[in-house]
This record gives sequence, C-alpha cells and structure tokens, in this order.
Amino acid sequence: CTCLVSIAERCVMTLSEAEAYTFIADILKLGDAREKLISNRVKFLDDLIKAHYSIVPFQNVTLLSQPVEERHVPTWNEIKAAVMGGYGGLCYTIAGFMKALLAALGYNVHFASADIFYPNNHVTVIVNNLTFSGSLHMVDLSGYPTFEAIPLNFGKESPEYNHSFLRYKFVRAASNIVIWRMHRTELELDRPLVPEQEYVTTDGWRRVCMIDLTPREFSSFYDTMAIVYTRPEINATPFQKSYRAVWFPNLKLVAIKNYTFIIENEERKEDRSQIDTQEEMMAIMLAHFPSILLPHVKRALDQIHMFTSST
Repeated sequence: CTCLVSIAERCVMTLSEAEAYTFIADILKLGDAREKLISNRVKFLDDLIKAHYSIVPFQNVTLLSQPVEERHVPTWNEIKAAVMGGYGGLCYTIAGFMKALLAALGYNVHFASADIFYPNNHVTVIVNNLTFSGSLHMVDLSGYPTFEAIPLNFGKESPEYNHSFLRYKFVRAASNIVIWRMHRTELELDRPLVPEQEYVTTDGWRRVCMIDLTPREFSSFYDTMAIVYTRPEINATPFQKSYRAVWFPNLKLVAIKNYTFIIENEERKEDRSQIDTQEEMMAIMLAHFPSILLPHVKRALDQIHMFTSST
C-alpha cells in the first residue's frame, strides 16, 4: 500500500556514498568520481547520463518474464539490483535509482511527474541549483535519447537538441511549472504509445510528453505504477503487451520493438530487420542485450505468446 511505500521511501530508498562511487566506477566505468565532482559538477552529470544510456537498458523484458499474477511495483531492493546489475527496467526503476544516486553524490534533486498519454505514468528527476541558485535541470532516462541534463530556465522554448536519431525541444505551457516535450522525428519508435491517442502537432513538432515540475514524493507514483505493472487491461503504457528493449551503446540506438530489430547507422537513421523466430530473438538478445538473462527473455516471450499460440 502507499503508506508502506512512504515508509520505505523515507527509510530505505537511499544509496550510501560508497555504493554510489562503486556503481560509477564499476558499472558506468567512469573512474573515481570524487575529483570530477569537484572540478566540474555539470560536465560530470552529463558524462554520467551518457554512460548510463550506454550501459543500462530501458526495457520491460524482466516485467514480462513474471507471471501476470506475480507482477508488482518494484521494491527498492529490486530497483537497486536491476540498475546496479546493469539490466535496467522501466522509468520507475531507472529514475528511482538515479535520484538516489545523485543525492548520494551531493546533488539537490527531486522527482517530477510526466504524462505520456496517461496521467502520471512517467517518472523523471530534476536537479536544483546546479548552475545558479534557482536553476532547474532535468535528468530524463528513458527509451528516448536525452544525453544531457536539460536546463529548464528557458523562456517560451528551449534550444533544439539532436541526440542519436532524435531532434527534440521543450516548450513552456501557460503554467510556468508545466513544459511539453516536442519531437521532430518521423521514426516509428516515436509513434503514440497508445494507438487510439493522437499527437498534437504544431509546425511539424509533436507533443509527446507533458512534464509537471512540481516536486513529488516517490510514493505519489505508486498508484499509477501499480496499473503500469499489474493491470494489462488498462492502456496506461504498452509495457505489459509489447516487447521493448532500448539502449544506446556508444550513444547509438539499439532497440527491439516487438518483432523489429533496430540499429542506428552512421547517418543517424534506422536500419531495421524482422525477427521471425524465437531462436533469432534469443540470439539477438544475447548479442546486443547481454545483461538481460536469457531465461528472462524466454519467459517474457512465452508470457505474451510472441512466437507461440495463446491457445
């Protein structure tokens, strides 16, 4: 229940300084963070974000590998194991860990809520006072490439960013505390997550996410995440019905979306191929997502009947 999450959040959802430095050195391969934090905290944060995108995948395979009746919102111990083990998960896992990691490193951070065609279904992290008193930067680790801490103290619009395959920017809504994430790309990976929803477009830019910068407690996401993780009949996200794995080794897209294998080429375009058999999927996962265990892959494929009949 939510009260138990609140207790866990206050008492358990932290990383020690030693755990944080070990994760940065051993998993993200960034060496000793202490001196880098002293010399340039902004650059180190951006380096940390890039390393995370390169090493920890955004994926729902481990969720799908669980029987429907056993699915649940991850505990803090499960969140730590997923990220420190390098196999990642959904935004709740990745953002939950990232906020604890940045707090252990001395950054002033809070959670913020975002809506991707469903209220409160995406978790992001805001860094306060990074460059000046009152500054806000967003650390948003997801299936979309956002390879730096995004400054949010812009006027009406942010600059355009071009990371991996994606051109994007942010636009301030009528309320100062709400911003829209806007995408320019036409890639299929960027289509609406819920089929019956349509993008709002303005001059070729599509609204894909509404972000409310109001500070949130982690427990405020619990009710929606219980739907995301345990209620496949509600279209809060596609992640209980659709197979997804995304990461950016060397900051280039590698992704699986259902039966499609996608790799970013040198022109920042997609090279796509069809996955026709379970054996082919297992081989691709082993070669390109080695941190996700093959037994989890097999169980996930079986749970959603990707290569087998549901009858």
